[in-house]
Amino acid sequence: MQVKIDWSTINPDESEKLKDELAEVWEASVRSTHHFLTEKDILFYKPLVRNEYIPAVELYVIRNEQNRITAFMGLSEELIEMLFVHPEEQGKGYGKQLIEFAVYDKHIFKVDVNEQNEKATSFYLNRGFKIIGRDETDPSGNPFPILHLSLKEIELKSTDEGISIRQIISCKKDFLDLLLLADEQESMIDRYLERGEMFALYDKNILKTTCVVTDEGDGISELKSLATYPQYQRQGYGKRLVLFLFEHYRDRQHTMFVGTGDSPLTVPFYEDCGFTYSHRVKNFFTDNYDHPIFDEGRQLVDMVYFRKELTGNKLVTKPDTK
Repeated sequence: MQVKIDWSTINPDESEKLKDELAEVWEASVRSTHHFLTEKDILFYKPLVRNEYIPAVELYVIRNEQNRITAFMGLSEELIEMLFVHPEEQGKGYGKQLIEFAVYDKHIFKVDVNEQNEKATSFYLNRGFKIIGRDETDPSGNPFPILHLSLKEIELKSTDEGISIRQIISCKKDFLDLLLLADEQESMIDRYLERGEMFALYDKNILKTTCVVTDEGDGISELKSLATYPQYQRQGYGKRLVLFLFEHYRDRQHTMFVGTGDSPLTVPFYEDCGFTYSHRVKNFFTDNYDHPIFDEGRQLVDMVYFRKELTGNKLVTKPDTK
């Protein structure tokens, strides 16, 4: 299994030995995959990797039975900064293990790859990453193009009957038609779409329901834009997704809020899911939307907020109404 390196607990001599071992793994891996680099390039990068790049990341290593490092990964707040496997240990699943740890445990979904490293690019593409950008040079200004990749989605739950709940990581606007069913002004969706976490429920790979959950701070999340295609409504998909979210956020947030118009359809739905009335924001729809919003023939004026305690710890803070 992967082990995090805490440099503060390692004495200086051991720290230097560890950097040497990591640099050797890096060099062996690079020589086996980065055939576009010259000997001069490798000698240029090796001290940078050892002395600057490795100490700057959150580092995880995998050791074999002989206690030798076989693979290591470095993370920043939102990026897999480096991942190298010793060539003698490749094909044993170490790279996959580290990637899955980064995605599912650390919630990091982006990585940069040398474009000329076709093996690494294929490794990430085969695991669901998509190319979202490209730089002509590497961070040192050398002529080695960098590809920016991101996962498009990850599966969080699947059932034997074919239900799949996935978190959408990128290309969220691909779901705009469904989002607009819940929030019919795109500029309002733009206020929270990228900062929020987006989820989609599929039944036998057919999209049924989506929503967005934002972090409002102080242990509070807010459920936004929950929508199910009209032909699939009243079949339990929305409620199923909401109940999943309660469990998904239970260890991360104290309370989940949801805001809705004073509608005879949505209010009973959220109450049935376990939400209870919290407060009302007067004139929210008339103040923030560029056209009147109607539901079941009734114009929506106020935003009505409901809350669900996820851990039993009562919070009184109200969510931002942006």
